[in-house]
Amino acid sequence: MGALLVGAVTCASLTGGLALTEGTAAAAVTTFPVKTALDGRTVKDPNVKVGEHRIADMYPTGSMVSLVCQEEGPSYGGSTIWGLTTDGYWVPDAYIKTGSDGYVMGKCSIPKSYKAKADLNGRQKKGQDNNAPGAVVDKYKAGQSVKVTCQATAKGAIWDKTTDNLWVPDKYLKTGTNGFVQGLPRCDTGAGDTGGGSRVHGRNNGPAGPTSGTRQQKIERVISAATSQTGKGYDYAWGGGGKGGPSYGIHHFPDGNPANGDDYNRYGYDCSGLTLYAFWKGAGIDIGSWTGAQYRSGTKIPVSQMRRGDMIFWGKGDDAGTTTHVAIYLGNNKLIEAAPPRDGNSVHVRSLYERSAWTKHVIRVI
Repeated sequence: MGALLVGAVTCASLTGGLALTEGTAAAAVTTFPVKTALDGRTVKDPNVKVGEHRIADMYPTGSMVSLVCQEEGPSYGGSTIWGLTTDGYWVPDAYIKTGSDGYVMGKCSIPKSYKAKADLNGRQKKGQDNNAPGAVVDKYKAGQSVKVTCQATAKGAIWDKTTDNLWVPDKYLKTGTNGFVQGLPRCDTGAGDTGGGSRVHGRNNGPAGPTSGTRQQKIERVISAATSQTGKGYDYAWGGGGKGGPSYGIHHFPDGNPANGDDYNRYGYDCSGLTLYAFWKGAGIDIGSWTGAQYRSGTKIPVSQMRRGDMIFWGKGDDAGTTTHVAIYLGNNKLIEAAPPRDGNSVHVRSLYERSAWTKHVIRVI
């Protein structure tokens, strides 16, 4: 979910993250068409139930799924090969049009090792305080390589599960990114307590919009999808929104202060949730679930050549991993975004602002 970064504006980056693993190059990503609707799984298990380890219809029929690597697993659909998506979920190769019955990508290398930035206590559960009951004091020393098997979210932050079956806060490991690491699976879907199953938290799914029409027609549909979400009282919810529209956020206290309320109980969008919805609903284009992935989803255009429908990002230079916020340019010095304050008007149109904090380029998807 992008990482929660310090800056003028912060936005959740829910999936992905370009990372280097102790001297190795970042994993290459290849995109393939989906043959039939695919569930996203945190485990290579065809029979695991929808919930904590499985998201139903995460990748709709005909959509594109981006894989980082492949790995052997239980036979499913006539193949024992599974692919790990950039979202951190496993999908069966038999239902993806890879053009081969065998490996078409490199094999996954899990666990991955990252050096600790400081002495770390190993927690029994994700999200626990440093000295929670059962914590192993100074389990990982500063500079020590920590082997990570998967990642998850808790209290609005990313947590890493180690090969010792302990948890550490991701921000204290040198993963090379402020978001999820490509090539590491998710430990769980983050569904956990869903309020009796009636509430969806985090990125959701929905039918793709039409892909037909001219470039300008597609752009207008994308903008129409975004502006249709204004004036409906949606809150800003960290991790909220997705292909299916608004949703409840994930656990996150604004400014780290519980007195500000938990975004888990807020219904609406964060910045990348709104843009994900707009391009999916308006043009059937999956731009990715977090700001970093979205920055890599199209063509880099100089800011001076920005056009209606381009995405504006806040970040450093051309480094996707530093992106903290995204908005859609409407023309005439206006943009639409999902942003604080959390007052029911978080999806709004406003004038351009903080140009000095933008990335070097805007992104043109269409």
